[in-house]
Amino acid sequence: MKALLKKIIPERLILSYHFWMAKYAARKFKHPSNKLIVIGVTGTKGKSTTCNIIWHILTQLGYKVGMATTANFRIGDKHWLNDTKMTMLGRTQLQKLLSDMVEAGCQYAIVETSSEGVKQSRHIGINYDIGVFTNLFPEHLDAHGGFENYKQAKLDFFTHISQSELKQDNGRSIQKMAIINGNSKYATEFFQTAKVGTHVVWTRQSDSTAEEADVLPINIRITDPRETKDGVAFSIGEYNYTSPLLGDWNIDNIMAALSVAVSQGASYPELIQPVATIPPVPGRMETINVGQPFKVIVDYAYEPKSLALLYEFARKQVGDDHNLITLISSTGGGRDVWRRAANGKVAVEHCNYVIVTDEDPYDEDPMEIINEVARGALEAGAVEGENMWRVPQRFHAIQQAMKLAQPGDVVFLTAKGSEQKMCLAKGKKIDWDDRAAAKEALKQLGYGK
Repeated sequence: MKALLKKIIPERLILSYHFWMAKYAARKFKHPSNKLIVIGVTGTKGKSTTCNIIWHILTQLGYKVGMATTANFRIGDKHWLNDTKMTMLGRTQLQKLLSDMVEAGCQYAIVETSSEGVKQSRHIGINYDIGVFTNLFPEHLDAHGGFENYKQAKLDFFTHISQSELKQDNGRSIQKMAIINGNSKYATEFFQTAKVGTHVVWTRQSDSTAEEADVLPINIRITDPRETKDGVAFSIGEYNYTSPLLGDWNIDNIMAALSVAVSQGASYPELIQPVATIPPVPGRMETINVGQPFKVIVDYAYEPKSLALLYEFARKQVGDDHNLITLISSTGGGRDVWRRAANGKVAVEHCNYVIVTDEDPYDEDPMEIINEVARGALEAGAVEGENMWRVPQRFHAIQQAMKLAQPGDVVFLTAKGSEQKMCLAKGKKIDWDDRAAAKEALKQLGYGK
C-alpha cells in the first residue's frame, strides 16, 4: 500500500505531509529538544561511530547524554540496538525518544541526522544547537535524484540550525555551533551555509586532500596521525592521543567528537583519557572471537570506498601470507544500483576469496542483485568456483566463508553491521544479526564449545 501511494501521490504532497507531521509530533511531545542541548551529526560516512564517540566523551566528562543512531540508542547508561532499519527515526518516534531523554534528566541529545531524514522533514521540530559535518561522498543518489540534491539535503540541515531559535540557560543564550571537517573539499560550502555564532574547523596538517583548508579558519590542527595494529594515534600541539578504535578513518570520527567536546569547554588534557577508552561501536569493525584461529570482523561498510578502506587496513595487518575472505552484497529496492557491480569489483581487487550473497533485497529478486554484484567481480578477474561464489542464503554464505578460513586469515561480514532485521518483499522483515550468525557458524565448525 505504501509503495502504491508513493506512485500515485505527487512527491510535493508527500513531502508536505512529512513536514506537517513533524510539526505535530514536536507539539505533541511539548518540544523536548528545547530542554536539551541537541547535537546533530550528518555526512556520508562515520555518523554512527562519531555519535557513539561523542556520547562516550561527554559521559566521561560527567554529563548525562541520550543518543539515536543507525546502530543503537542510549539514554544515559541505558543502551539498546536499533532494530527499526531506520537511520533516523520517524517524527513521532524521534520526538518521543527526545522526551524520554528529558524525563531521564539528560543534558545532551545526539541525533544521527541523515539526508533522507532531512528530505522527509524528520529534523523539523528539533531545535539543534550543534551541527557536525563528517564528510561527503556520492551516496544515496537514486533517492535524491543526483549528488547535488544529496549534498543540498546536508546543507539544508545546517540552514535549519542557523534559523533555529536560540535557547536560554540561566539568562545566557546558548550559541549555535558548526563542527566541520576541514579536510573535506566541501568544507567551505558547509562553513558558509552554517550562519552560526561559532564554527570549529579541524584538519590534518599532513593531509594532501585538504583542498579547502587553506581558505578556512582552522581551530584544531592535528599532527602525526597514524594507524597501528592496536588502534590509532595523533597529536594536537603538545598533547598526544591514542585510541583502541581500528582504522585510520576513525581518526576523523574521533576528531569530530573531540571538537564537539572542545566547543563545550573541555580542555585538551582532560580529553586524553576519554579518547583512550573509547569502546567499540556495535557492528563497526566488531571482532567475533570464540577461539577460532582466524579473525572474523563484522562491519557496516556497504559501498566501494568504505569497503576498500576496510580491506586495505586488514591487508596491512596480515600481509600477503594470509587470505582476506569477504561476504559482499548490495541492497535492493532500487537503492544505489550503481554500486552493485562496483562492490563486486572492489572485493576481488582486495580479497583472495569473495562470496556474493543476499543483504536486504526488499521487493527485488535477490538473485538479480547477486548477479549484478557477481558481474562486477567477474569483470575484475574473478573465477567462479575458484575464488568467487554466489551463495544466496546469507547464513550459508557465512558458513562457507568460515570453512575457507585458515589460521591467520581474516573473514569480513560486510554491509549489515549490527542490524537486527533483514528486509524482504512486501514490507516483510525477519530477525537477523550477522554477529549471532557468525557465532553459530563457528559453533557448527567446532569452535567456542
